[in-house]
Amino acid sequence: MARRIGDKKAIGALARKLLVVIWHGLMGPTAEERAAAERVAFKLLVWAWKLTDAQRGGLTARQFIRAHLIRLGLGHNLRPSTRGGSKRPVATIEAVRARRPD
Repeated sequence: MARRIGDKKAIGALARKLLVVIWHGLMGPTAEERAAAERVAFKLLVWAWKLTDAQRGGLTARQFIRAHLIRLGLGHNLRPSTRGGSKRPVATIEAVRARRPD
């Protein structure tokens, strides 16, 4: 492109294309709106297993999951996850707010 239209115009064209891509990314639906709450909860569970109690902020793994789901605005009526054949319940919103009122 630089050979055809020149260096400065090519830089401007590339910058415009990047700006359009960024604008569409910001204006479109966010990842949280399209995310399946059960899958996000399972990923948070796996993450919680890898963290220590101090890294989770004194929360249990189930409370950690619910706190992050609240922050993301997901899973208000999420039922226990049943991946891998066993049920993995998530803490209630009240239990998390009792530990972390913020």
